Amino acid sequence: MSEETPTQILKQVEYYFSDSNFPRDNFLKTEASKNVDNYISIDIIASFNRMKTISTDLQLITDALKKSTRLQVSEDGKMVRRLDPLPENIDCGKTLYSKGWPEDTTIEKVQEFFNANGGYKVVSVRLRKKSDKSFKGSLLADFESEEIVNKIISEAPKLGETQLIYQTFKQFTDEKKDEKEAYFASIGDKKRKAKKEADRENGGGGDDDNKDIKEEEDVMVPGVILCFKGVGKGLHRGDIKEIFSQYGDVKFVGYNNDDENGSVRYKTAESCKRALESLTETKKEIGGQIPTYNVLEGEEEKKEWEKILERFKNARNNGGKGGFKKGGFQKGGKKGGFKKGGNFKKVKKE
Repeated sequence: MSEETPTQILKQVEYYFSDSNFPRDNFLKTEASKNVDNYISIDIIASFNRMKTISTDLQLITDALKKSTRLQVSEDGKMVRRLDPLPENIDCGKTLYSKGWPEDTTIEKVQEFFNANGGYKVVSVRLRKKSDKSFKGSLLADFESEEIVNKIISEAPKLGETQLIYQTFKQFTDEKKDEKEAYFASIGDKKRKAKKEADRENGGGGDDDNKDIKEEEDVMVPGVILCFKGVGKGLHRGDIKEIFSQYGDVKFVGYNNDDENGSVRYKTAESCKRALESLTETKKEIGGQIPTYNVLEGEEEKKEWEKILERFKNARNNGGKGGFKKGGFQKGGKKGGFKKGGNFKKVKKE
């Protein structure tokens, strides 16, 4: 037995019962509910794969847990529970989402990385897994404060030469929610189209598709369009969205693959401001280059929103067809977006 083993046992089991893990762990909550005093069998804790790599000695595990200031071992030494009551609300602000980690990533390597890059103490790490249990390359890490999470996102430390992706837990979950809604909306569109075709074949006129189109609110939102100039070559729209999504919900990316200039439109002005401040302060490289940034305002912003709102209107009038298309700002099939130098192209009306 290593001298560090009792410490490792205590650290791991305290994590199981921590505010960051226990409220989300349905298995542990179910086991605790089986006992009137919310105790869980130490045998069950010891059976976890992670615990097996530390120790399988039940007596050693029990003795280590008795030294905890956060846990309580039952009088017969067979069960354990947390001392503090569960928090009423889960504080997600202290949780960081990160993506781009290599396959050999371990909890220890993540803890060492953040300790070496800023001296940040990682409270807990959850490596996200695929259905086959292999590592997805992304993780959730809990820290002692929301300020630390925001600072890491701002600093965006690299793992060697790899630029990792960082987001708050809320940004991550909001994106997943939007993706799910878009998926179910697309299924609904397919069903509506099939019904309309069936109605036509049966001689009916069908329902008005425009009633079912999921529309964006057709009002100008000031301070949400961030322009960038001078990114490196070899980038795609997906790369741009992934980078800028670290700072908030990106509604649209105006960028043609391999261009030097483009824009992103955020859902809120707060996200846009956060992105501008962080990217400017950290001089973050995009495609090996350090771009310059500015938020559209005044007449330039007004003119761009006139184009955006016109496209919303045309999309609704066309039953949801058209509007924004891949490759930047477009209308009627013509390419738009930014010219080099950051100015908008004017699209000639057909």
